[in-house]
Amino acid sequence: MKIVNSHNEWDPLEEIILGVPDFWCTPQKEPGYLPTSRTGKQSDEYIHKAALQIDNLERVLRFQCNVTVRRPDKIDFTQPVRTPFFSIEHQHGASCPRDTLLVIGNEIIESTMSSRARYFESMAYRTILNDYFEKDEDMLWTMAPKPTMSENMYNSDFPFDTNCQERKDWIQNYKYVINEAEPCFDAAEVLRLGKDLIVQQSMTANRKGIDWLRRHVKSRGYRVHEVHFPGDLNPVHIDASLVPLVPPTNERKGILVNPPDRPITKEDKDRIFTGSSWEILDAPFPNSMVVPESCESSAWLSINLLMVGPDKAIVEETEIPTINFLESLGIKCIRVPYRDSYRFGGSIHCQTSDVRRIGECHNYFPNMDSNENQTTTNR
Repeated sequence: MKIVNSHNEWDPLEEIILGVPDFWCTPQKEPGYLPTSRTGKQSDEYIHKAALQIDNLERVLRFQCNVTVRRPDKIDFTQPVRTPFFSIEHQHGASCPRDTLLVIGNEIIESTMSSRARYFESMAYRTILNDYFEKDEDMLWTMAPKPTMSENMYNSDFPFDTNCQERKDWIQNYKYVINEAEPCFDAAEVLRLGKDLIVQQSMTANRKGIDWLRRHVKSRGYRVHEVHFPGDLNPVHIDASLVPLVPPTNERKGILVNPPDRPITKEDKDRIFTGSSWEILDAPFPNSMVVPESCESSAWLSINLLMVGPDKAIVEETEIPTINFLESLGIKCIRVPYRDSYRFGGSIHCQTSDVRRIGECHNYFPNMDSNENQTTTNR
């Protein structure tokens, strides 16, 4: 029985993992993270509101889209953690499987993670992963190198104030809160476009982590390309910065959208996408630039949508500009309420991880075939 098979973000969806908000905590201050809201367990009221919307999404996936939905174990993340290198009073949550589980073809990689509060987050998915391993003899189950998350892994002088010029200078020079002491990446920094993986260097993925991924997948024919969005002063996870909407066909190029206020660098765009099967368009601005109270994501969760097929998407119901844009491209939109879930680390794409889609791995970057090593910038 083939269960794990997902090569991109748009092939017809058959199975998915959907997160849970239970026991979710805003982490305390740590070297890689400075909270902007009250730390500790999220309020029962907010957890209840989010659970209603996430459970509704499960029903939509099951009964409208005929998708098998798996849910993680409800682990008590309010518990402290102590390792030889650090200790924390509480952890984070299992609302966002996309952050920790990277599905590439028939392989699921438990990513390193970059925050101490998320050190054991993948444990919530172990029941599911073990079940896949037992039932699917072709499934590969990998854990990326677990970092120590010691003080040496972080830049202690990183400026957390997003309004200061020093912060802008750091980001413009591709310097972030994590350094290159150990390989580090969150799974949500990886955009899967068939044979090619686009990875953002950011607050949650360093070059050593990107290089680990490059070496790991190279023998299976994948290419890894590093990208940057220097206009984003808090770059965390690529799925609200570069999102595929329309897949390429023999008749037309595929369409990716990128927020116009934090564009991909011209250098990266030219190096990777010139001559490819893709064009990058400006994403429509969100319905509102104001996010719900205690949400630490950006308003660009408006494009953090889930494609359930090449012409069908599940979208937050209030994101009307995005819905209108999608419909103009011939994409049918299934509208669901989801803003109460924004407080729990993201939106519909963040809080799901697709495990099986109908389709094979294709090459959408023939421009790269003549130079297999054209994957990184020379800085």
